[in-house]
Amino acid sequence: MATARAYHTATLLNSGKVLVSAGYGLVAYLASSEKYDPSTDQWNSASNMTTARYHHTAVLLNSGKVLVSAGYGWPGYLASSEIYDPSADQWNSATSMATARYYHTAILLNSGNVLVSAGYGWPGYLASSEIYDPSADQWNSATSMAIARAFHTATLLNSGKVLVIGGAESSSLLAGCEIYDASTDEWNSASNMTTVRTFHTATLLNSGKVLVTGGTEVASCEIYDPSTDEWNSASNMTTVRAFHTATLLNSGKVLITGGLTPSGVFLESSEIYDPSTDQWNSAASMAVPLAYYTATPLSLGKVLITGGITLDTFLASSEMYDP
Repeated sequence: MATARAYHTATLLNSGKVLVSAGYGLVAYLASSEKYDPSTDQWNSASNMTTARYHHTAVLLNSGKVLVSAGYGWPGYLASSEIYDPSADQWNSATSMATARYYHTAILLNSGNVLVSAGYGWPGYLASSEIYDPSADQWNSATSMAIARAFHTATLLNSGKVLVIGGAESSSLLAGCEIYDASTDEWNSASNMTTVRTFHTATLLNSGKVLVTGGTEVASCEIYDPSTDEWNSASNMTTVRAFHTATLLNSGKVLITGGLTPSGVFLESSEIYDPSTDQWNSAASMAVPLAYYTATPLSLGKVLITGGITLDTFLASSEMYDP
């Protein structure tokens, strides 16, 4: 890439290109964007965002545009949103959210609207949720979650409901989960995980179940079955890791890469989970130990790794994993 960055987002566009947006770099918050073209293996500059930010979210809308919301920048927690139009290479301001936040989640609902939930802002951990309607450029309040949290995950289930998992509230790590039903605007409690966790991953499997991996100080994994509201233990990863990524491959297996150990060691190792056998197997290591990077599945089944941090260095490099 042209710019070293971490805490950014990477979004697969309908064209097959990947839009990398904002983040934190060698000096400060970034407003720059770049696009990667897998067909030519080239990075090209894209228009700058209107607001520099990191720890934001980016969601591909049904229109093919990209909604970026909230995050952290100047002068602090952000409520602003903007939309990128790939056909014009333009960023345009969208309506701001009611509540400034970062470390939140954003999920495209089946309706085409976007659910933003929880996160951290003023005066601390948030339980509030908001829904963005792209057709009207409006944010509307949604029902608040039962438990305020940040550093959680949110997964769209096959039912169209959204499963929020774990995270942290104040000084406590969470095992609690909640499910949002957009048709009724209701949050309902789901079964707790067996292990509290934060900075973990959650991946929707082809079976409709959800695989949760790792998190702070754990190598354990569990699988959630929405049809029974039950968590079941899965095989442990070979390495304890948090701040890693999990990518569903075309084979239905899950690729885990990088992250940090409990002692703060950056990892280059990768492993692959096979849901049909409940087994982990080692995969090729990355070229550089990484955390705070992105992993994006491409249309041909490969996985693009961009940016991140290794030791105290922000990276502009990219890597490609070929299953």
